[in-house]
Amino acid sequence: MRTFLSTSNLYKAAGLAALITVMATGRIAAGGKNLSLYVPMAFLTMMFIAGAVTAWGRLAGMPGIVTDRAHFLQGALLATAASILALPVHLWWLDPLIRNTLLTTGNHTMLDMAYPSTIGGRLALVLWSAGFQTIFLVAAPMALFARLTDRRTLAVGLCLILRVYVTHQQIDAGGITDSVPLIYLVSLSATTITCILFGWFGMAPAMLFAAGLDLHIFFPPVVP
Repeated sequence: MRTFLSTSNLYKAAGLAALITVMATGRIAAGGKNLSLYVPMAFLTMMFIAGAVTAWGRLAGMPGIVTDRAHFLQGALLATAASILALPVHLWWLDPLIRNTLLTTGNHTMLDMAYPSTIGGRLALVLWSAGFQTIFLVAAPMALFARLTDRRTLAVGLCLILRVYVTHQQIDAGGITDSVPLIYLVSLSATTITCILFGWFGMAPAMLFAAGLDLHIFFPPVVP
């Protein structure tokens, strides 16, 4: 708690919380929410989560938000390479299957959320994935589990268990019955890479990878 409430940690948390809140604004607006109410709420929530991430992560020996230049460049290079390698896989294999699956369920709301039709919607999704989803599904659980177990590799495994639960809830809410193993595989693969980037190279490379994974939505859909 002392580390969490330290002045330096609160400054870092405030900066990270403000950044992620701004990145999430487009997605909040797309959901039809009242920005004057939900943006302050998002910032306060992010402030608490970001403070825990920076404090627990540092105590667990992880790089945190800002790392040295060499460390950052290594992580950024790995994140960029992984994103580029994932792009053709998304375009030629995953997207046609997932689009058809969502069309089959008739859940057009989920389809629009996963594949926005406007440039603004796509940018909002990229920023949401890089910020909000990364801190909630990777950074926060990684920092907590690494602090509790003092082992980053074990923390990655626990994060994957959490991701299985979240993915199951999403599949169940969307009424998806086709390509379920594929959806789990994609989700767990992406989570594993993001956890490794965060745990070993810091927040920025993890966010860069999460954003890069969504680049496929800017390309025209491939007809199988």
